[in-house]
Amino acid sequence: MNSKLQTILESIRTSFWLVPSLMVCCATLMASVLLIIDGAYQTSNSEMLQYFYQISPESIRAILTTIATSMITITSIAFSITVVALTLASSQFGPRLIRNFMSDQGTQFVLGMFVAIFVYCLLILQAIKSTDQSDFIPGLSVYVAIALAFVGVGVLIYFIHHVAHSIQADNVIEQVYCQLQSNIARLFPDYSNSKPTQQSNPDKLYDLFQGQSEIRALSDGYVQTVNIDKLLELGSDFDMGFEVVVAAGDFITKDATIMSVFYQQDKPAPEHSVILNNVVLGAKRTPIQDPEFAIHQLVEIAVRALSPGINDPYTAISCVDKLSAMLCKLTQRQFPASAYYDDEDKLRLISRAFTFSGLGQAAFNQIRQYAKDSIAVTIRLVEGLESISIQAQTKEHSDFVFDQSKAIAEVLNQSSMSSRDRDDISKRLERISQKKSRN
Repeated sequence: MNSKLQTILESIRTSFWLVPSLMVCCATLMASVLLIIDGAYQTSNSEMLQYFYQISPESIRAILTTIATSMITITSIAFSITVVALTLASSQFGPRLIRNFMSDQGTQFVLGMFVAIFVYCLLILQAIKSTDQSDFIPGLSVYVAIALAFVGVGVLIYFIHHVAHSIQADNVIEQVYCQLQSNIARLFPDYSNSKPTQQSNPDKLYDLFQGQSEIRALSDGYVQTVNIDKLLELGSDFDMGFEVVVAAGDFITKDATIMSVFYQQDKPAPEHSVILNNVVLGAKRTPIQDPEFAIHQLVEIAVRALSPGINDPYTAISCVDKLSAMLCKLTQRQFPASAYYDDEDKLRLISRAFTFSGLGQAAFNQIRQYAKDSIAVTIRLVEGLESISIQAQTKEHSDFVFDQSKAIAEVLNQSSMSSRDRDDISKRLERISQKKSRN
């Protein structure tokens, strides 16, 4: 998919306006269709209404007005509850977690339902006519309005439960972890279903092409997506090569180098703007191609939980457990290639690929630094490293575990704690060291 289109879709998915807007359009269409049906069968529908309430334009207007007024009132309450939930999430878990709440389809549906019922009632209300000669009472449309009112009551009860459920720490962590799992499955294929990655060698590009130029950023921002497929297509069409020096999630400044372009002197090359369009910059990071996005969210929750103002080690431990499970899964995953070739097996592109140690450091470094005064969190970090060491498949995996264990041991030697706690952590570090020596 086009990189810019991916970014736009991600922005739309995390907005509060799309789903309510679509539901309002559906409500308008439904009202129009039902009014057409009522216009064709006016008498029979009016006769159906007399079994439930008095048939008069004034009474029908009163019912629809009551429903519309109730729905717009509930809408304001729902928006207020949503704002309170967002404020709580921002202060408790971090402002970057607001995106997760805004992308919640349940909340979007509830807000859209209330607004849609309100608009539907207004449209039916204006269609009721009363003259000396005849009255037009859309019976079927009124039936649907009453049914929607009952649905709205049920949706309100669901919404209160949903908000209370969604702001619980364990549920917030689980939601972020599910997104992290989804990103891993999408960006890192399973070993059994993947081909071996090809290592990059920038010197090859210098040997294959005669000329070289640099593509620089036109503005500041975070790298959101890099369209590798389109760059490969350009490379094949114009006999060019690319060395992309940035990756999704990087922040770059104006005029910073994004990539080097290699070309043949005797062949035409596309404009730099055409090449630059394949790297999308934005004001914030997105999870489209950035596996560290959800990792940083879990780390932020853990670091905030370890702050003196909150002092919630259990939340931090939950984050450590999820991050440890994520790293264990990554030991079974194939990381994307850093060298890309065309159909004729000619090197066309070299990128800066993500590594296991890089993702592991992003997951553990800050938590380890902030947890130096929390024995429980430190012990859980060591236990997580021990789990990773058991599932380690490569030297990189083992080296990461060893480096983190060494950093924890250094902090352990400098901290003041009871001998019992020190021995407890030291025994676990010793088991990790023994696994390293055997490997």
